[in-house]
Amino acid sequence: MTTPTTSSSDVATTTGNHYHLRKQNRQHSLPVAPRDYVHLYSSLLAGAGSGALASITCAPLDLVRTRLQVWGERRGQMGAVQIIPQMIREIVAKEGWKGCFRGLGATLITVPAFWGVYFPVYNDLKRHGASAYPQYSTTVIHMGAAVSAGAISDVLCNPLFVIRTRIQTDFLHGGGVPKSIASTARSLLRESGGNYLIFWRGMTANMLGLSHVGVQFPVYERLKRMLRQNHQSSRDTAFHVMIASALSKMTACVLTYPHEVIRSRMMDARSQNGFVPTCRQIYAKEGWAGFYAGLPVSLVRVIPNTCITFVTYELFCQWSREMIDEYRSK
Repeated sequence: MTTPTTSSSDVATTTGNHYHLRKQNRQHSLPVAPRDYVHLYSSLLAGAGSGALASITCAPLDLVRTRLQVWGERRGQMGAVQIIPQMIREIVAKEGWKGCFRGLGATLITVPAFWGVYFPVYNDLKRHGASAYPQYSTTVIHMGAAVSAGAISDVLCNPLFVIRTRIQTDFLHGGGVPKSIASTARSLLRESGGNYLIFWRGMTANMLGLSHVGVQFPVYERLKRMLRQNHQSSRDTAFHVMIASALSKMTACVLTYPHEVIRSRMMDARSQNGFVPTCRQIYAKEGWAGFYAGLPVSLVRVIPNTCITFVTYELFCQWSREMIDEYRSK
């Protein structure tokens, strides 16, 4: 067989073509808009505030969902309509009304912290991507910004999520009086022999779960744009945000839900279970259905939770943007 040869002139031509292509791309890229720190801070406050409001409103549903994910084999064959009130009655009977809000203190730190990091990082990456890479579609820009912001937020906030999951599920393992955040953190360290990496347990599932925001936010942005165009509106109304956030979250939840179950099991596990052993254990005990444990409850929960978070965030950002612009114009 004759091996094709490449002459030095061909190499030079190819190198030259690549150089001119890169130069052309740089010429067509738009100047990156300057970072507006005031708007970034308002985005941080809006994200934290909306996360706190949603956490308080949906605390009982969040607790039920987490316990169903962890205790999947006990869920039976009931649908979400039957199992939600039954589990809430069980919690009230065994733990009192305060039991419905077990882990709320940790949640009020965890969720606002997550959205307080996520929204400003996402908006900043979206702004930079649109200016630096105009050759890519807005869907690709939004997907890249969403996944990158999710990775940063997950790494920073994972210890808080691990502590929250332990507090919410401690009663299932014979725990009595709810533990504080500090005592739960100390218990985790004792279990791990002082290994701080236990606070990043579930990160493998989290990284796989970045596909969730990679689906949710591009769909959310596209739906908002479509609703604005259909109603010939120059701004997002609360109704637009409510519809777009609910549909995008439901779409992402159905497509990427298994990672949430795996993550919850890994965070809850008292043994040092890794990603693959956790998957094998779920499949061996519950089959494929185990990877969707708590999905009906999660779908019931995500609608109000996501709507509250996103509507509050968008309206606060609009209000703060108008106030800041009005102040600067004086």
